[in-house]
Amino acid sequence: AADRAELSDFQRHLQQSLEKLPDQCRLIFHLSRVEQLPYKEIAARLGLSVKTVEVQIGRALKRLRISLADFLTLLFIIHGILQ
Repeated sequence: AADRAELSDFQRHLQQSLEKLPDQCRLIFHLSRVEQLPYKEIAARLGLSVKTVEVQIGRALKRLRISLADFLTLLFIIHGILQ
């Protein structure tokens, strides 16, 4: 039950972090990671260069790493203390 609650908290935190991404960055990340489209196809769909798609994915990943780092650190600390 605790694991499900932690997973639910993580999913909620991840969703909030994704919602904070700029619109284009969030769309490109969604197309890449959720719809699993190759960068070339994302670029063609959105009328962007492949380089722009690469840069936007990099920015999204960096922001998510920063946003989720505190949450994951706290989760690991709490989990370690409770074990």
